[in-house]
Amino acid sequence: MSETAASGIAAAGNLVPLLAAVCALVAAIARLPRWRSAESRAFTIALALLALWALLRAPAVNSSADELALPSGHFEGFPGLVADLALVGAGALIGVTVADLWGRALLKRAFYVGLGALAAALLFTYDPLHPSYMTIETHKWILALSGVVVNAAVVAAVARSQRVAPEAFRLPLWLFMFGGLSGAALALLRVITLVRPAGPQVHSWSPMVSIPIFGFALGSLLAGARLRRQEFDDLDV
Repeated sequence: MSETAASGIAAAGNLVPLLAAVCALVAAIARLPRWRSAESRAFTIALALLALWALLRAPAVNSSADELALPSGHFEGFPGLVADLALVGAGALIGVTVADLWGRALLKRAFYVGLGALAAALLFTYDPLHPSYMTIETHKWILALSGVVVNAAVVAAVARSQRVAPEAFRLPLWLFMFGGLSGAALALLRVITLVRPAGPQVHSWSPMVSIPIFGFALGSLLAGARLRRQEFDDLDV
């Protein structure tokens, strides 16, 4: 690979997560006027956590943050741990949003319990001084399996909503579908690479995993804009 191509790939590796972080943060801020609505809060926080994940996983930011670790190594990899916690938290809260949409209180509680369990597992296996194969693989499996579950729930929710949603909200739902499908595909790819460690491996996940964020963020922005227009039209009537 030429030096120019390598530098281009490195630049894209930084640019894509940073753009995803900006989109998710803008989408989260745009939802703040609806903060009083309990159904809206979980997804608003999820978008903010996705923005944090994308920012910390941008290679330039991640490497700079790692350089702030103490010389003893006590906090080595801590930015990555925070990013993983943010990603798992965002996934659980998106699951809560889906459960709210379906009116399933038990499923909603299950996502909250799952969030607590996964966060505890990530914290328990964080050992920067003595990292082991088991702790590293546990982190990877947590991210992969939680991604499969949450994104499958998103796809199912969107498929169900498409049949009853007003025409104006079809495109936002398709953007959510894109986020769910691409997220599920990436989560399955993670599983495949874990099951077959001797096979081809992905060396930089952050640009690829940032792609679903664009779907969720743009879908939220477009849905919010169309909802405000609908409310304005209702006031005129």
